[in-house]
Amino acid sequence: MDRGTWKPDCGSYVVKNATFTHLEMLYKTEIEEYKIDTFSVLVKREDKCCPPPGPPFSKVRGIMKHFEKLKDKGVEVVGYTETSISMAGWGVAWAAYQFGMLAVIFDPQYKDTPTLLEYHRRQWDQFDPVIIPIPAGRAKVNWYRSRKILTDKYGPDAVLLPLGLPFPETIEETAREAEEVLKAITVENLVINVGSGTIAAGVWKGAEAAKVPVCIQGIMGRTGSVELKMKQIREKSGVPSDGLLGSSASSFVLIDPGWQYTEKSLQPCPFPCHPYYDRKAWQWLVENVEEIPPPVLFWNIGK
Repeated sequence: MDRGTWKPDCGSYVVKNATFTHLEMLYKTEIEEYKIDTFSVLVKREDKCCPPPGPPFSKVRGIMKHFEKLKDKGVEVVGYTETSISMAGWGVAWAAYQFGMLAVIFDPQYKDTPTLLEYHRRQWDQFDPVIIPIPAGRAKVNWYRSRKILTDKYGPDAVLLPLGLPFPETIEETAREAEEVLKAITVENLVINVGSGTIAAGVWKGAEAAKVPVCIQGIMGRTGSVELKMKQIREKSGVPSDGLLGSSASSFVLIDPGWQYTEKSLQPCPFPCHPYYDRKAWQWLVENVEEIPPPVLFWNIGK
């Protein structure tokens, strides 16, 4: 298969076709109903937004929009510094392939390679990225190391993407999806995993646009400062603080159960749910469902 050509079940797509909108490759996702004991929970299956062999990862919505802009600016090479459990490198490799761009994945090397990283490496390989091994270590330190390597090897026009892919386009595309959903169904509480907070910010922005009084329960998948993370989410979402530019219709509560980043949840789940990300939020929901007024919507990001 030539770089830039992809043939999904629904037809074929060639990057050079200027009439094609890249976001049309992505799917609207359904809402399913599941039971936690006797309690009904709605689940937004955003893990299904990207067609195979792309990743089950809703950040792809923003990646595609962002890459569209990079391509328009003439960017041909994009890099990403991967971590041990992230699906971001898979998303970058897949999206770059659709645009005919070269993806460069900086691959952390461990003495004992995590099983999940081995799996993700096999997914990258489908899209012909350049893989550059780097020592495993702190992600931020590796990001600066990667930037120097990328610039030295591919020149100053190559773009190293930010850790976690916190693109404004992801917030906008997620907000669009959330607004549509929350206008269509009645939800009193919405539960979502919080990593970088980008998707959570988009959902909150969409709730505000829908003008519905939903309470969003953000569950941190990595322990840290609740105050700082909440500030970041509010700033990303654009939702005003009470008393500033008016009161918000929705509310956001951020909860830190104390998870470590590389700690995984073993909570059983009736749908595909990432044990290092979304399933931590699902576990919190299972443990607290009796205290949460229905209807409850669980937003499955698909990391």
